Amino acid sequence: MLRINLIPQKVSPKEARGQQVLLLIVAAWLATGGGLFYHYRFVLDTSSIEKNRGIIEENNRQINALQAQLSQYKVLPEEEKVKLKAEYQKRVDTVGRIEKVRSNPVFVLLELARIVSVGQLPTVTGPEARTDLDTNWDPSPIFFTKLEEKDRFLALEGVARSHYDVSELARRMRVSAYFRNPEILEAKVQTINPGQQKKDAPETTMVTFKIKAVMVY
Repeated sequence: MLRINLIPQKVSPKEARGQQVLLLIVAAWLATGGGLFYHYRFVLDTSSIEKNRGIIEENNRQINALQAQLSQYKVLPEEEKVKLKAEYQKRVDTVGRIEKVRSNPVFVLLELARIVSVGQLPTVTGPEARTDLDTNWDPSPIFFTKLEEKDRFLALEGVARSHYDVSELARRMRVSAYFRNPEILEAKVQTINPGQQKKDAPETTMVTFKIKAVMVY
């Protein structure tokens, strides 16, 4: 026959203290776990949020600064860009033409000096253009008495030893890169100081000439 004792048993003080210590240990573990959970769940997450919020604010400040800089620049329509580019190119071309007009007459005069210099040949675009020139020609007896330029048209007057000298001068101007369409307008033989010639002495003559040409700028 089974017997059940329903009378409360008295717990000894030693066992009571053991239970209290156990309860304190469990409570400490729970408190530590709760603290760690709160720290990782709220404290650390909050610091990350604050850090990200600071990064966002800094990025916003930089974006606002860039937008302020961009607002200072005017975005032009494509048609206006093309128009401004054409005007600028026109100014550049005008300046280039002015500089060319200033400098090219000097180069033309240098070319004439080269043509009538002993041992020199005109400036040509290719070696084949010099095939018709007399490389042994002596240009020293040629003198220019007048040189006039208007609207790129050159009027050249002077004296030469013979008609051959005038022809060779025109040939050299014809192959030169600085002249176009040279034409002999006049080539007349004249006697030098006929009243001062000695008796039975041969007459001394010269050829006066006029040449026109277009100067190439």
